[in-house]
Order: sequence, then structure tokens, then C-alpha cells
Amino acid sequence: TLRKGKRSMRTLALFDFDGTMAPGDSIVAYLRIARRLGALSKKEYARIGRCALKWLRGGMSDQAFKQRALLFRMTLPYPRREALDQCFAQDVLLPMVYPAARACLEKRRAEGCLTLLVSASTENYMRYVAWGLGFDGLLCTPVSSSGEVGTNCKGEEKCRRVKAYLAEQGVEADFAASYAYGNGRSDAPMLAMCGRPVLVNARFSLKRRFPHAPRERWTKKTRRPPEK
Repeated sequence: TLRKGKRSMRTLALFDFDGTMAPGDSIVAYLRIARRLGALSKKEYARIGRCALKWLRGGMSDQAFKQRALLFRMTLPYPRREALDQCFAQDVLLPMVYPAARACLEKRRAEGCLTLLVSASTENYMRYVAWGLGFDGLLCTPVSSSGEVGTNCKGEEKCRRVKAYLAEQGVEADFAASYAYGNGRSDAPMLAMCGRPVLVNARFSLKRRFPHAPRERWTKKTRRPPEK
């Protein structure tokens, strides 16, 4: 957490996670691990699967699906719930982070950028990811202590969350000099907010919207230096 006080101009480095720093959809992986560890029953796993189909067809909002998907957590004793979240982040997600993503984050940190992980994934496990990677701050989909899932952190919500965080911390951002890394359409507002957007493993629609932005291909086997 940054200290509050006199406002200072900072260059930002904003990173999306799923599909950008690591492959796949983390909440899907989370449910698989919960099932494998016996924290999620076979019947409940099947019910969530049916909800996922409805969600993918547009019949359920992102927030509603995540609320339903994480409902099982509140049936677990608190220590087991926290252990599941922490183990998932440390044993599954962090090892999946692309070497090039780590190298890029390290470079921006060394340059003095304020590094923020800005993700639609849920706070219960992403807080351990942000801590493990050494980010200055985490902005993601909140989950309350009672299990309520808040507003999904995607699209324009990412920009709102970044600006609210900066205001709270008393930081003035040099957006023209700032970096943003994303792979999909929901990252477009965050990319457009920064003067140095970088498309990572980007989909065609994003390439079309940002035709002149640098493009990076991050994989588990490739350690490419970040753009200058």
C-alpha cells in the first residue's frame, strides 16, 4: 500500500492477468482444483458447469456467475477456505505466469513505475498472486468476507478502479508515459487510457482497434525482452 500524502507524478504499468500474464481463465482452474481437493462436491461442480453454459450464452452476467461459482467457499471452514485460495495462487497460478511477463514486470519496477495488477479475476486468490509477483497494488473483482462478489473489474470498470486507487493514494499519474498490457476486448479501455499500450497474445479485435501498438507474444517457453 502506498503512503498517503503529497501528490506525486508517477508512470504506471498496468497488467491484466488472465490471458496476458498467464494462460486460460483462472476461475475455471480454481474450480477444477477445488474439486480435485475435495472442497467442491461432484454435484455442486456439475451445477456450476450448467451455470457456466448459461453464462457463456449470455444468459447470466459475469458478476452473477462468479457469485454462483464461489458460493461453495462459504460452506468451508475459514482456515480451509483461506488455505484453498492461497494454495491455488501459489501452487497453480504463480507457476503458470509467463517468464516474459515476469521479466517485463521486473523491468518496469526497476524503472520506477507504479505497478498495478488490474484483473477481472476475484480477490480471494488474486491477492496472493499480486503479493507473490510483487505488485504495488491490486485492482480486481472484490469478494467480501461474507462471500458477496462485487462489480466485475473489466472494461471501463478497470479505468474507474485505477483512477479511484490513484485518488485514494494521492498519486497523480502521467498517463501519456504509462504502460498497459492486455490481450482482449475487455482490456481496451485500460489500454486506451495509457500512452504506451502493449498488446500481449492479442485477439484480432484488439489488434484492429490498436493497429500501431507494439505486440508481444508471451509463452511458457519464450523469454522475450519487453519493448523499449
